[in-house]
Amino acid sequence: MTTIQRPVDIFLSPGKVAAPATTAVIRTIVGSCVAVCLWDPERRIGGMNHFLLARPGTGATPDARFGSVATEKLINDVCRNGAVTQRLRAFVIGGGHPVDAIRATTIGDDNVAVALEVLCDRGVVVVRRQTGGDHGRRLLFSTGSGELIVENVRAWRPPGREERSV
Repeated sequence: MTTIQRPVDIFLSPGKVAAPATTAVIRTIVGSCVAVCLWDPERRIGGMNHFLLARPGTGATPDARFGSVATEKLINDVCRNGAVTQRLRAFVIGGGHPVDAIRATTIGDDNVAVALEVLCDRGVVVVRRQTGGDHGRRLLFSTGSGELIVENVRAWRPPGREERSV
């Protein structure tokens, strides 16, 4: 009897990178953060990162919270699993301004810029970009098929609560 193996289901928290060796469905939610999804169509493998800021500041530990580090790590991890950099296809999602406090900053724009810069420097083609705007995004990415579903997420208020400016 043949058994059908279900893909692994991963929820990716901010500051993390997932490049599973087996087929997986990776989910996350971004606002000003950015998620980069990579996929090798020949090997049918991929991964995702989710980072908060573009680059580490003075004295900060360079880790996957930062796009300059997380995007390099994602490329390296996916290639370690058998992908080839020249075949990789990238999706860059997020970098929005979903709340008033973030609209006054360039955090989202800086995050998008660093992802595009690293991908370009490494020769990875960006085939889809959904960035900016005044909303967050919910992502569902299949590493086996390369399918990416993105839903816009608006602010949520409990019933009966009015929106107030403070």
